Amino acid sequence: MRKPPYPQSSVAIRQAATVAVLADSPHGLCVLLLRRAASHVFGANADVYPGGAVDAADHHGASADAAYRRAAIRECFEEAGLLVALTAEPTTAPAYIAATRGALCAGDIDWHACCRRLELSFDTDALVSFAHWTTPAGAPKRYATQFYAVAAPAGQIATADGDETTQAEWVLPGQALAEARAGKRLLMTPTRATLEQLVGFGSVAAALAGLDDSAGGDRR
Repeated sequence: MRKPPYPQSSVAIRQAATVAVLADSPHGLCVLLLRRAASHVFGANADVYPGGAVDAADHHGASADAAYRRAAIRECFEEAGLLVALTAEPTTAPAYIAATRGALCAGDIDWHACCRRLELSFDTDALVSFAHWTTPAGAPKRYATQFYAVAAPAGQIATADGDETTQAEWVLPGQALAEARAGKRLLMTPTRATLEQLVGFGSVAAALAGLDDSAGGDRR
């Protein structure tokens, strides 16, 4: 039996969060997929949901569950430019929001400063937890990732950040799966599996209600 290229002990498992942003369309339920940059060590060119590692700041004064949810919201803004689970619509101009996103992605400000600058507050309970995946041993990076689903914010436009993500696309889950089977789209195993969960729902409301009832244990 071949040994994995990366010994299990050499790759630490990091906490991460990702969020399937859902929208209703004339053709049915759509989900936002982002194309990962070719430079990524892990999952290069794959279509994924917005997400990433839970930062130390996400844990500040929060439970583990709240830290995951904060990370999901933050990563959605960084990678897709969407502010999800807001308690009130932003009052600042779109150009200022975009500039603040740029400063956040560049590391010039942190998430707390971003929220203060844009006067943001969130209802983290609006994120529905529906899956948990841990990267198997042998991968160059390993994550224990909590998956959430949330309704797309009205009036906002998803845009890739141009660094970690190169394309943002709203797609029917069934269409994404069919294109992956045809070799036209690269999907990682957790993304494929969670898209299969979404196929059976015809609307955002149905998906959020159904996913809330079907949350399962850890998968690898």
